[in-house]
Amino acid sequence: MEESILFSLDSEQQVLLAALLAIIVADKLNEDQQNIFGNFLEALGQNILLIQAIVSSNPPSTKSYSFSDTQVQNLQKSINMLQQDLKTIKAKIAALEEKQQ
Repeated sequence: MEESILFSLDSEQQVLLAALLAIIVADKLNEDQQNIFGNFLEALGQNILLIQAIVSSNPPSTKSYSFSDTQVQNLQKSINMLQQDLKTIKAKIAALEEKQQ
């Protein structure tokens, strides 16, 4: 995999690039959008760091995991319920946004 230019920059260049991108993006967003987008990026970064911490603390396993049909069905039900909850939340957000306008 070819290395991105981001990873070839030194620390000062990365800080400058981040500052420049923040200024450009923030200029296009209102206060609420800046808050949401900034928190989203922070959550993204935290999740990437969490994944890396888990991967580096658990060496690859040679175990093969098998799931029963019941476990798979339960997981699918949980996923379906989460998707339904997400739709409900999106609808509530849209309704709140309409009230604000």
